[in-house]
Amino acid sequence: MSHEPEHIGPLIFVENPDYPYPFAVEQPPRFWMEETTGILVDAVGVYMRGEPLAAAQLELLQLYLQQYIERAVIAEDADRKRLLERIGRLRTIGDLNRLVESLSEAGIEPF
Repeated sequence: MSHEPEHIGPLIFVENPDYPYPFAVEQPPRFWMEETTGILVDAVGVYMRGEPLAAAQLELLQLYLQQYIERAVIAEDADRKRLLERIGRLRTIGDLNRLVESLSEAGIEPF
């Protein structure tokens, strides 16, 4: 893994050895704790507290989940394409909770 910052939209990720991805993959997903601008941490905090997300925060979470789902090791019987398609349809915390539950069933734990 490169020690250079990775820019994904407005998000900037820097590798953190305290949060290594446990599987050997060409390009591991970036964890939200590695994002250095603070905007993703704020959005995740709002989500974790179950508070209403601002549109910009939801967009950041969608961007984060997109890269995570694209890169993460996934269960053999999971449909990565279908999970990715659901990201664009997220509108509420309930939608996000249902997607996160589906991700967990697929072996993906982004939070």
